[in-house]
Amino acid sequence: MDKFRKKLIKYNADGIILDSDQYHYFNNHKTFICDESLGWRPRVDVYEIKEDLYVVVDMPYIVSENVEVVINEDYITIKGIRDQIGHDKKRHYYKMEIDFGPFERVINLPVKIEIATVKQCYKKGFYIIAAKKAIS
Repeated sequence: MDKFRKKLIKYNADGIILDSDQYHYFNNHKTFICDESLGWRPRVDVYEIKEDLYVVVDMPYIVSENVEVVINEDYITIKGIRDQIGHDKKRHYYKMEIDFGPFERVINLPVKIEIATVKQCYKKGFYIIAAKKAIS
């Protein structure tokens, strides 16, 4: 079993153990913090410059070992896990908007790409994929 699958299993097991910590009370109202079953969706930009197609995925604080990318000529699938920054039971949140946990995005490409030309990098919190557009 690869590291990614082990991390996902551990994350889900931790979520079950810490289930009671998923809720916090604000002004006597129970507020849902994060639905791990749905995950979250990193934001994506897809654009072209001349004969190149670019896909930029906003993924700050993601460890590269926790990301799996599958590239096809028609689509790209990115899945992984973003760990919560610290998990201290003493914290009392007043607001919690930063998503964490498992995610998966399937990005349909507007044009076919040449798989052999794909270049990937993770820079300043953005996962960048560039490839030449396939000649029709």
